[in-house]
Amino acid sequence: MTQPVGYYTGYDPEAKSPEALHQIQERFGARLQKMTYEQKIVFRAALTGFIAQKPVWNEAANSITLIDCCIESAGVDWNIWYEDEELCEYIQACSQLSEGNIEGLIQALCEQIQGKVYASRTHTTHWEVSL
Repeated sequence: MTQPVGYYTGYDPEAKSPEALHQIQERFGARLQKMTYEQKIVFRAALTGFIAQKPVWNEAANSITLIDCCIESAGVDWNIWYEDEELCEYIQACSQLSEGNIEGLIQALCEQIQGKVYASRTHTTHWEVSL
């Protein structure tokens, strides 16, 4: 059994902080068990690329951000922006997390993929969640 996201990150369930981690857990469950295998793979790949490329913050926020580029490269074999806009929004929210929390989320995703904690492994025209 894998641990909840808070085990790997600085998430405080009482304060519901950081907000991005709270929203992710609200939507996908404390162990991200409502995410599909494919969503976890894309999420992990995008966050890993984001950390590896040492982001430079764009204060103007009027151009494509590094996290957007990482999402695009993580979903290169399918059109992630149209196939799973919601997942993209959650990944983008992670750009506001500390590097330690992002690393913890990556670790949680890795362990859950290895532990086979996901809703499905089949990608069709939309994400399917089996509870």
